[in-house]
Amino acid sequence: MGYRNRRPLVFLSALLISLVSMIGNTAVVTTPPSHSSALQQAESIYRHGDLETALQTWTDAAAEAQAQGNISDASQALAHAAAAAQGLGQYQVAIEHLQQARKLAEQADDPTLHADMTHRLGAALLLPDTDSAEPLLAEALLIARSRKDTALEAAIADSLGNLEQLRSNTEAAGKHFTHAMTLAERLENSALQARIATNAGQLNLQAGKHATAGAWLARARPAAAGLPDSHDKAYLIIRIARLQQQLAKHLPTESSALIRAAYDGLQQAEQVAGRVEDTRAQSWAWGYLGELYESQGRIEDAMQLTRQAIYALQGLHAPELLFRWEWQQGRLLKAGGNTGKAIDAYRSAIKTLHGVRAELAASLEHSRESYHRLVGPLYLEYADLLLQVGEAATDPAEVQRRLVEARDAVELLKTVELQDYFQDDCVSLARSRVQGLEQTLSPHTAVIYPILFPDRTELLVSTSEGLSRHTVNVTAADMTAEVRDFRRKLEKRTTRQYMRPARRLYDWLIRPLEQELTRRDIDTLVIVPDAALRTIPMAALHDGKQYLVSKYALASTPSLELTDPRPIRAQNIDLLLNGLTEAVQGFPALPNVAAELETLESMYGGRVLENAEFKSSNFQGALADHSYSVVHIASHGKFEGRVSDSFILTYNDRLTMDDLEQYIGLSQVRVDQPVELLTLSACQTAAGDDWAGLGLASIAIKAGARSALATLWYVNDQVTSDLVTTFYRNLGKPDATKASALQQAQLEILADLRYRHPAYWAPYLLIGNWL
Repeated sequence: MGYRNRRPLVFLSALLISLVSMIGNTAVVTTPPSHSSALQQAESIYRHGDLETALQTWTDAAAEAQAQGNISDASQALAHAAAAAQGLGQYQVAIEHLQQARKLAEQADDPTLHADMTHRLGAALLLPDTDSAEPLLAEALLIARSRKDTALEAAIADSLGNLEQLRSNTEAAGKHFTHAMTLAERLENSALQARIATNAGQLNLQAGKHATAGAWLARARPAAAGLPDSHDKAYLIIRIARLQQQLAKHLPTESSALIRAAYDGLQQAEQVAGRVEDTRAQSWAWGYLGELYESQGRIEDAMQLTRQAIYALQGLHAPELLFRWEWQQGRLLKAGGNTGKAIDAYRSAIKTLHGVRAELAASLEHSRESYHRLVGPLYLEYADLLLQVGEAATDPAEVQRRLVEARDAVELLKTVELQDYFQDDCVSLARSRVQGLEQTLSPHTAVIYPILFPDRTELLVSTSEGLSRHTVNVTAADMTAEVRDFRRKLEKRTTRQYMRPARRLYDWLIRPLEQELTRRDIDTLVIVPDAALRTIPMAALHDGKQYLVSKYALASTPSLELTDPRPIRAQNIDLLLNGLTEAVQGFPALPNVAAELETLESMYGGRVLENAEFKSSNFQGALADHSYSVVHIASHGKFEGRVSDSFILTYNDRLTMDDLEQYIGLSQVRVDQPVELLTLSACQTAAGDDWAGLGLASIAIKAGARSALATLWYVNDQVTSDLVTTFYRNLGKPDATKASALQQAQLEILADLRYRHPAYWAPYLLIGNWL
């Protein structure tokens, strides 16, 4: 089941205040308040922060009102229930309630109510689907202006500003916020003014306009302070304080005043939350106060507040808060020198996060970078702590245990990234088929696991004898910059500009390991690339005399846990051959594909779907009729940062990654008989896009295949045909592995003077099982 079918959480009024709460509870009640006692009771409960009870009370009131034929009250009750659901993080529940509220508003034939509910639904859809939100906001704005509803127009303008901010259209967002504030000031509506000013402050902070951000936040603070005590007021003040704390980093001359303002704001929010008995909001205020003290080096004070924040959550189901404070507690314990308890705290934080990780990632689908920046450091800090403990250990067994634990911590992050990229459970199903890697490594194979830390790079090397660690004094930022430069220059076939970064990356990633690799007589390297490293071919790294591919057979895998290293048997190769030679759908012809398919068929037999025969329906039918061990697709393909934009071209349409999963991967028929090899011989991946690189790196997992052969960029059609044909010929030799078959094919192309440049032979990657 994919994440889209679950009920994703989005922590609009709480979690990720600095990232996503600019949306907040953007809807503004412009319809006349109901006199229903149930609705008034729910409103009182909500204001005091008991969101679970408020949600249930409003939901029940909506059902009762609808049964009595009071459509307007039912619509408003559902809208209020949606606000409570948002506060609880039940984002899909909120959307469903608002969709129903909008339908009821249409039935009530009340244009003002309809506009209000349309705006609310559009505002709720901003985070997961800005494209769907935009027409709803436009429709609501048209009605509001036609009826001269200034309050609703101001609220919609604020939401439009949020929409443009999510699209990184700073200028357009600023115009909407300015217009919204003009209307709110005309109405003397403090609640609207506070929210608009906060949104505008965040916009300018993110845009680097720090002085302007400070001015907006200075307007937001008194407007929020003057509101009646409530759940919403507490969160709004917390958000303003957090933005002021962030702003302090960019305005040194005003830093002290901004930090003091943040401190005062968080204390004020805690007091407001206490008066309305909102322990959830109190936990946020205490936790962020603890973080503020942590940033000031006041570890003991920070620890006390963090413990208060955790204690406040007793009896509440709030894992989206709890993991943050457990993580914070781990940092503080580490800073205080209590390593053992720090490790326990980090473990608890990761365990808690995994309970809501999928929902959190789904809520931030518009910005995976935001999600990765939020949770990535948790895993890396935990791994770093384990490495430090291992370094201090004297017992070799303890050293090994800590190295394995550190690697496993980063493995968890890699698995999370894969799940979030594909937004389904293919990763979990793939893991169920995988054996322990150390149990299957041959004596001549080494797995290299780079971990990019902010201050250095760690290289973990796994062999049949265990794990070793090598530290390189290269920061993640420097490594990423060099990788980007290498990728850009590598695709320029007429220059050798790539050679400098090729040598530097070799010096950083391979040279520190040379003695160990030589001593162990290693002939195959399996790389588990991190972040930007997924976007480059390791085969083209250069030691000053020769390319890495001249020394080792190479493969890569996005995750050790998801690699199933079992040898392919040449006698069992059963091919499904698919390809396009003709120009279709605006893509150029691939004239050499015909010879490629013909040659492969002559080697191994199999079924051929070519040109008009290569349609999605025929492809699906062929796989349903027979269990092929190798699926070969010679057609254009693209891997993009969003999995929904990635595809393989067929004659009349496109195969999506979900199609590949459905057709060849994870049906019940194939679980115990997966495809051994999926070959994509004409695909390309966007340079500089780490998420697109992740998509290519994990295509085998998505398709349910043990391994994949694919390209980072489109290569000369003739070279592709020659290399792929040679690869398959080598694969049929006794004792050949997929990695060695690819190595020999690449070396054969490299020996041709016309194609010695790595742009021709390097982008072919063997992904997953290398045997």
